[in-house]
Amino acid sequence: MRGYELEDITAALFQRMGYRVEHEIRAGGVILDMLVERDGLRSPVEVTTSNSATIVGRLRTTAERLSSLADPELTRPIIVVGSPLTPAAKAWSLDQFDGEVWDLADLTRLAEPYPDLLKRLQQFSARVVNERRVLPDDTNDRLQEALSNHLRENTLTPSEYEALCMSVFKSLFDPYLYGFQSQARTSDGGNRYDFICRIQPGNPFWDSLRQDFRTKAILFECKNYENPIGADQVYSTERYLFSGALRTVCLLTSRLGGEDSAVRAAQGAMRESGKLIILLSNADLIEMLKLRSQEGAAEEYLDKRIWDFIVSLPR
Repeated sequence: MRGYELEDITAALFQRMGYRVEHEIRAGGVILDMLVERDGLRSPVEVTTSNSATIVGRLRTTAERLSSLADPELTRPIIVVGSPLTPAAKAWSLDQFDGEVWDLADLTRLAEPYPDLLKRLQQFSARVVNERRVLPDDTNDRLQEALSNHLRENTLTPSEYEALCMSVFKSLFDPYLYGFQSQARTSDGGNRYDFICRIQPGNPFWDSLRQDFRTKAILFECKNYENPIGADQVYSTERYLFSGALRTVCLLTSRLGGEDSAVRAAQGAMRESGKLIILLSNADLIEMLKLRSQEGAAEEYLDKRIWDFIVSLPR
């Protein structure tokens, strides 16, 4: 019902702004919530509502659906989101989507000339906007600064870089990743990986990852190299992963990310044995920290990286 209410408010707002509005119309092979037209330009519009924990994922799903539109007469689509978006989450969403994204702040600004619509929108917002997690900005800023400084000049020891990465992942994904164990060793003492953690049920992204890749844990390797890492670092990491131990996923982080050879090595591990090794850089960690205050957005960032990796696998 919230979706219908927001769709009704949005349609009324477009009409006040001088648009002609068509509801539930098929265009470019896709059924749209509405199609709006003004000055000869026709724009597809989708209206989506969700709680704060899933709104970024819902936004991405809607954007991917609109990207399949096959109609050269349509202009850039508009997605109306019935939830507030942080500036970082909105910027990331726009970077993934060739269109416009309007959240509740945008709708409120556009509705200001129309007091009756503004009142309806404010009442809608008061009823449905969930309280978002409040996360400490000082910790977020401190971690971003440390990663940025390390990106500019590699002055950290390997153990210091490992500790920094662990702090970042704890900050981003607590409580769904928990029980972080540093300098973990296998029972025979032959292998040591930087740190490992368990997956707490209850988060859609981590639950899906656990099920899809049959893993009970997430392995982390941190390579404090001056240059981008190569295939050898991926091969050495792959040895720690095997399905029999329900340990098949690794986030391999390095200062500058990986060379093409490292990407090919990770693709080979996925294709040949189902081991998922995602290459991350300091820049990726900084981007996820920027998204941190929008609940669920960091997971969406990782999910997009994993999807892009899987669809790019060669035969």
